[in-house]
Amino acid sequence: MRSKPELASSNINFIFGRLRVDLLSTLHPSAVQSFQLWQVFTSNVHPLTKVLHGPSVREELLRSLAEPSPIDSPTEALIISIYLIAAVSLTDDECHNLLGETRKKHLARYCHATEAALSRANFLRSTDLKVLQAFTLYLLSLHHLCDQDILWLLTGLATRMGQRMGLHRESSLRDLPPFEAELRRRVWWQIVILDGRAAQLKGATLGPENRLYGDASPPVGINDGDLVPPMSSLPRSSSYVPTEVVFCAVRIEIGATTPENKIKLLRSIDELEGHLEERYLRHINADIPLNLLTTHLARSAVCQLRLSVYHPIRNPEEAASGLSLEQLDLLLENSLEVARYYIVARANGSLQRYAWHVSSSFPFESFVVLVGTLSQRPASPLADAAWPGAGTSRAIRASGLKPSMGPPFIRNLLRRRPALCRGSQSEQKATTAMNCTGHTTPQGLQKISHLPEYDGCGLGASQNRSPQGDSSTVDAAGDEISSIIDDMDMDWSFWKKLLDGNAQAAEIHRKPTLSLPS
Repeated sequence: MRSKPELASSNINFIFGRLRVDLLSTLHPSAVQSFQLWQVFTSNVHPLTKVLHGPSVREELLRSLAEPSPIDSPTEALIISIYLIAAVSLTDDECHNLLGETRKKHLARYCHATEAALSRANFLRSTDLKVLQAFTLYLLSLHHLCDQDILWLLTGLATRMGQRMGLHRESSLRDLPPFEAELRRRVWWQIVILDGRAAQLKGATLGPENRLYGDASPPVGINDGDLVPPMSSLPRSSSYVPTEVVFCAVRIEIGATTPENKIKLLRSIDELEGHLEERYLRHINADIPLNLLTTHLARSAVCQLRLSVYHPIRNPEEAASGLSLEQLDLLLENSLEVARYYIVARANGSLQRYAWHVSSSFPFESFVVLVGTLSQRPASPLADAAWPGAGTSRAIRASGLKPSMGPPFIRNLLRRRPALCRGSQSEQKATTAMNCTGHTTPQGLQKISHLPEYDGCGLGASQNRSPQGDSSTVDAAGDEISSIIDDMDMDWSFWKKLLDGNAQAAEIHRKPTLSLPS
């Protein structure tokens, strides 16, 4: 009979395959590259994740570079996972210029090294927080490195690991030193967000109200510099949230919105919107890139929450009988707003360092709703703002939803646009008549008509540039975002059934619950 250590090794091999952990030391970068990758991590990744305490890890990294003696396996796993996610956040050119080799080569090296380090740390049995932090950063990297089936299974594993350590129960954290308890809250909420996003991509979304996620309090919104190991208590939460933690704080606030019934959910969304504006958005300086990204996240998430209320999957009876024109316009308006915020985030050169996160958070549900709603209301002011080629908007074109890409139901819809519009001429005439008699342009159209051009990630975009400008950059960006959609390993059959009007069949695939926004 094999011993327990041998069985543990066998279990880990079942996940990662057989790895030569004895060769792990050969996969470390040079001391110079190690610190360069750490700087990339603190600039590109740490502000969006906050799964560790920056000053403490920096000290351990410098110590490991200065001392020739081997470091303990949990610390090694954490440091190597930082190298991996830092490489993920770089572009091909940045990686080559900074590290002297291709991004693909570095990703392969550090992905293998992270898996070997996790295996060496016996991560399936470990209750060391550093090991779970390393595994969480590894999962963040996998958004870009593996298919969504595997990612969803592994985020479930991270959830179980966190539960085993008691991270999901506030009662289990109260007896710990404040510093340790706060780090555990940071890690747990990142795992919750990761698992929610992975489930969403597979059409099996869990709402944050599910008891699986426990009752752990959100992290306190304080800078790393104000969080120190010897502290006897955490500072009280204030009305001011530092820039360093504002993104994570807003994500958690959004994720805590839980669905009950439609009326209560609508009221809670309105309250959330007012709370976000008052506590965060009104006071932050949007010239700071992280604050700008936070603003896009918050306002896009509110639109996505409103979409979830009227989404056909949440209202199968209404979907079967047909939505009213007011409901269709609401779906169009909010899905176009989500498109707007995504496009602007991808276009703004100051947000280039966060492009790795923005691309992995593509709001595909909103784009699918947008396309599906167009098939039911192809001729209206809002619809005209969304169709490819419209002079006032780039929403669909810049999203990459063009006849040449994506799943067949999207391609077919875009090809059918002329016929759909011809079939809705009477509706269009009625809409025109309403406008001629003093009917105002829908608020959503007023917003969407001012969409900036999408000039490609990192090229920047002028907010004052005319939407009628050169569309070649928009098409190029559309090709870039098309690749994001094409690479998504999603349950497109579920969405096709939904858009075909078969909401009851779609209900079999997934319960109508609200997912955590990313």
